[in-house]
Amino acid sequence: MDDNNEILNAESLNIDSTLEKLSQELDANETLILDIGNNYFNQTDAIYDTLVMKGYDVRKSFKNGRNQILVSKKQ
Repeated sequence: MDDNNEILNAESLNIDSTLEKLSQELDANETLILDIGNNYFNQTDAIYDTLVMKGYDVRKSFKNGRNQILVSKKQ
């Protein structure tokens, strides 16, 4: 994995805490991987939509049976 990537277990995070973490720690050359897991409560879609509306570059991924969101700042 690239040194500019960080994986955050977002299964138990709410959208507000996720945005707080992003605003404090994400630099322009970094990608944060939010590992949502099983997506029981549709967190993936809610977090994805919120991040897009806040202006982040966001992609959904599915790796090793887990839902993930890859987030970076738009340049």
